[in-house]
Amino acid sequence: MSKTAEADDRGRIVIPQKIREKHGDRYRVVELDDRVELIPLTDDPIEGLRNAVGDAFDEKSIEEIKRESREAAREDAVDEVSE
Repeated sequence: MSKTAEADDRGRIVIPQKIREKHGDRYRVVELDDRVELIPLTDDPIEGLRNAVGDAFDEKSIEEIKRESREAAREDAVDEVSE
């Protein structure tokens, strides 16, 4: 499903009812280089992450996921400073 929406004068965008019924009322706003994406949030954020990335984290504990993401973020930060 694809819809067009415009922000009102206060910056609010209305998510169509059918989309809210399917995906819920809470979303993470992700700014990428060329677009903005809304990622539906579930009650369990780890479950939502697993649903978003498929089986990439199937055999990993939350602690392993956190450690790896911190290491990746640290490497990205070092790369940004080095450039």
